[in-house]
Amino acid sequence: MKLYLIRHGQTQANVDGVFCGSSDIALTAQGETQTQHVARQLAETPLDCVIHSGMRRSQATAEFIVKGREIAVESQPLLREMGFGEWEMRHHKELEASEAEGYQQWCQDWQKAAVPQGESFTEFTGRIRQALQQIHLRPPVSCVAIVAHQGSLSLLLAMMLKLAPADMWRFPFKQGCLCEIDLSPGACVIQRFNDSGI
Repeated sequence: MKLYLIRHGQTQANVDGVFCGSSDIALTAQGETQTQHVARQLAETPLDCVIHSGMRRSQATAEFIVKGREIAVESQPLLREMGFGEWEMRHHKELEASEAEGYQQWCQDWQKAAVPQGESFTEFTGRIRQALQQIHLRPPVSCVAIVAHQGSLSLLLAMMLKLAPADMWRFPFKQGCLCEIDLSPGACVIQRFNDSGI
């Protein structure tokens, strides 16, 4: 199976450096430019479908990719970013200064500490594992683009490579780039990572 893993284009939350998981926000003008660039990179690729997380930022990115092409588009909420609850749209410096509930504990042990009104890493990991199981159900000759988020994509890739969930941080997905994967039941090969096509 050929997979193209694509992080959504830039949002204002990315510019501001705030936590943004479940907040449903749009792309910036720069984000739209980035997605148009990715669409040009994939213009000659015979995609069977494009899957997005259902969030506006990923859906808009997917729509740019399929524009003018006869390609199926699917929404898969399992691929959404981790939800940050009370920390949504807040900067880490603000959380530190205000001594926000649970923040220091989360910084010390982010895999086990709870996010107030948010999603635990255990819950997030379970959800992404379900998403990977759904991907494996597809025909082995499929060619699929997946448009999602930094957290969900990096965790998904770590799982494909049979690494520990904590190894997700080894894979910083850049916006406006492609990650090309060959996935089979017994192997995962990264052909390209953060390829801007330039």
